[in-house]
Amino acid sequence: MLTTLKRTRLFGVLAHVDAGKTTVSERMLFLSGRIHRIGEVHHGDTTLDHDVEERKHGITISAAASSFRWQPLGLPEHQLTLIDTPGHVDFAIEVERSLRVLDGAVVVLDAGRGVEPQTESVWRQADRHGVPRVVFVNKLDAPGASVERCLGDLRERLGARPVFLQWVREDGTLIDVIEQQALSFGADGAVTRTPAEEGQRREVLVQTLAELDPEVGEAWSRDEEVPSAVLHEAVRRLTVSLQVVPVLCGAALRNKGVPAVLDAVVRYLPSPLDRSLPSGLSAREDAPSCGFVFKTDVDPHVGSLAWVRVFQGVIRPGATLVVRPSRRRERVARVLGLHGGQFEPMAELGPGGIAALVGLKSARTGDTVTAEALDVVLESLATTEPVVELALTVKSGEDRSKLAEALRRACIEDPSLRVRVDAETGQTVLCGVGELHLAIWLEKLARRDSLVIRASAPAVSNRDTALGEASVTVRHVRQNSGPGQFAVVTVKVAPSPAGAGVSFVDGVQGGAIPAEFIPAVERGARAALSRGVREGVPVVDVEVTLLDGLTHPVDSSAMAFEVAGSLAVQQAVERAGLRRLEPVAKAQVTVPESFLGAALGELSARRGVVLGVTTAGPIAVIDAKVPVAKTFGFVTALRSRTEGRGSVSLAHAGFEPVK
Repeated sequence: MLTTLKRTRLFGVLAHVDAGKTTVSERMLFLSGRIHRIGEVHHGDTTLDHDVEERKHGITISAAASSFRWQPLGLPEHQLTLIDTPGHVDFAIEVERSLRVLDGAVVVLDAGRGVEPQTESVWRQADRHGVPRVVFVNKLDAPGASVERCLGDLRERLGARPVFLQWVREDGTLIDVIEQQALSFGADGAVTRTPAEEGQRREVLVQTLAELDPEVGEAWSRDEEVPSAVLHEAVRRLTVSLQVVPVLCGAALRNKGVPAVLDAVVRYLPSPLDRSLPSGLSAREDAPSCGFVFKTDVDPHVGSLAWVRVFQGVIRPGATLVVRPSRRRERVARVLGLHGGQFEPMAELGPGGIAALVGLKSARTGDTVTAEALDVVLESLATTEPVVELALTVKSGEDRSKLAEALRRACIEDPSLRVRVDAETGQTVLCGVGELHLAIWLEKLARRDSLVIRASAPAVSNRDTALGEASVTVRHVRQNSGPGQFAVVTVKVAPSPAGAGVSFVDGVQGGAIPAEFIPAVERGARAALSRGVREGVPVVDVEVTLLDGLTHPVDSSAMAFEVAGSLAVQQAVERAGLRRLEPVAKAQVTVPESFLGAALGELSARRGVVLGVTTAGPIAVIDAKVPVAKTFGFVTALRSRTEGRGSVSLAHAGFEPVK
């Protein structure tokens, strides 16, 4: 088993939207013989973008996986599992949950655009999970392509240390720097290698590696020729330890360079044995099984699916697993291998493998599944907070029930969705990461559940904060038959810095309020702020200080002080005055430099505040803040003003005063 695991690679393909990520993945499947016809994104027939919405919009929406075999020249055959991830910021949850289980990744760059906004985002996600990476600079045949700019972006924008393993001659020929060979690629994936002297570039590579790797450094210091095998092993060690990032290049649409990327996946990315496992687990077949549920899905023919990465042990059909932390016992009905939208029955799933398990009805994204003998709960999954909302309505009461069930299933599949019912209007509100995110889900709900859904114009969740300081004393006295209620509290509210939230300070002196009643005052204060003082808008970024109070020996209680605290804070905030806050998004707008003025005009029209503008060759990058309410339709408008060449990346950046 150890030998098999050494020859196993579980990796993902990450990129900004339109960098050619799915095209690269499709070529990998074709070159390995996993598929026998290449699908194209613009034809809507790729293997991994298999959902109706993906093919309609021409973008990856959900992570998809496939497994295949690959044998680099001079090495044994390896088993590879690929996860293709979305490149659009609205579907970042798919990247997050894939990175949670990946051992390595290939990051695809557009040679004409370099590091784009979502590239930076997925790179930071990979940094957070400690995932080693290989970079493929794609679209070398595109106008404005520049490998040098991409290398500069990797250093300056991402803080990476790239090692360039290929060189591009002026005639477009790719040179393998380590092996000193010119590479040519046939339409069928065949690679022809001919000798090519690029000694100077090899020497630069050796010097870079010598600074970081003792074995290469020792050979270099003796002025010896460093064997290719030693260089490959050094690149692998440094890649796995996150010290360098190997960089290759090509043009996937022209079948150029992808075989070298597959070779790099085998040579440089880690096996399951090279990665430190969580919670003291070990990649052993004979240990109690433990896996992580990184995605849940519903297939119309198969039913509920739990996508699981196994870290330890073996999972087989018929096995009983404990879903943690809920501790529910579930029986695995089937183990299904993944190949785009197809499923292939498997006899077992071992360490380093991923598959869809049928039968785990209670499993949710972020859960741990273990054998009954093992009590381990792995760290759950971080999710993106939604900032965009749509109010949904349907025709009839029957459809309302269908909508509620459909939304329940949708939230299980996509943890970045939220559903709430507005307390005042009774409307069902769907909350998501972005406009496209919600639009795609509405299409899915209409198709899968045969629902006619009307969505209102997107709304945003505003907040209020205190404008100044104010103190209030409130007497809450009620006397009915039996015990009464008595509580007197004095509170002060004051504004806090943006993003500080709500804080509560106990400033009572001399025991004026017994210690057991102070938590009740805090509960009441926080509840009042959560309900809001004006139009039901929550109040944030305030400090509440409890200054003084009075009690009654018989009638004082926690309930009385909770009510008094709520009333006092509400009155104090009203007296201090309110300032309305709106959610803002950090926007990174990337456009050709010739369209910079148009992009700035679009931002200005949306009350955007420009934080900075940088240029990299023919590309301009604008960093700005934009009110979330003004981001709806932004992408469409920008593309219209830039002949389809502009892109926007948005991320929630907190709340700021409405101007």
